[in-house]
Amino acid sequence: MTQDELLVLIDRAVAEGWRELDLSGQELTELPVEIGKLQQLESLILGKKVEGYEPVGGRFLEKVSGNNLKTLPLELLSLPNLRKLDISGNPLKSIPDVVMQILHLEELILIRVELTEIPDAIAKLTNLTQLDLSGNQITEIPEAIAKLTNLTQLDLSDNQITEIPEAIANLTNLTQLDLGSNQINEIPEAIANLTNLRELYLSYNQITEIPEAIAKLTNLTQLDLSYNQITEIPEALAKLTNRLVRKLQSQTVQSF
Repeated sequence: MTQDELLVLIDRAVAEGWRELDLSGQELTELPVEIGKLQQLESLILGKKVEGYEPVGGRFLEKVSGNNLKTLPLELLSLPNLRKLDISGNPLKSIPDVVMQILHLEELILIRVELTEIPDAIAKLTNLTQLDLSGNQITEIPEAIAKLTNLTQLDLSDNQITEIPEAIANLTNLTQLDLGSNQINEIPEAIANLTNLRELYLSYNQITEIPEAIAKLTNLTQLDLSYNQITEIPEALAKLTNRLVRKLQSQTVQSF
């Protein structure tokens, strides 16, 4: 899509009062300042996850349809109704500063944007209910994550995270937590605080032990600890509801 074509599309969206604008897969290198005219916009899609997997750096990751955006314009701050921002599949390398200033955001998705860290400024986005930073090269979850107490879904899968911080205990509204395909070797006792969790994914890590704290997560319906180095399953885990789908396969433990 050329810039002229994009400007025509933006004018049409303004005239027709569009609430969502999907610009994924358009080979865009920049977003024009005219994007600020979309006062009614609630969802801006500049890249998104699509069906299928593809090899990336020796890993198979979910396909994304993105653009070639490296920066985002300040005019995004002029969108008072923007609640969802998906920038997946763009070579951003870091979360743009402007994003940290859109305080009314509720969904922020940056799948495979070459991130290496989560900035402390993420703490400003206290209205977030969904945060997806999967498929990057993040090595650490910052303490600042504790400020995002409205999160219900957190996806940090397919990164290089080595540790789950105690700060995770503050995210008591989480219903879904995905930390699969990282380098985590221990599940902290703090996980017991996440009593609203329904889905917990920790497959393809280096976990050797399941803490009894997991048994306190009585709302779990999905628990995936497959492909770790677990050799023993605690009896306390049996107390969880029969509705729980457990995946605990490894070289030693084949099933529950």
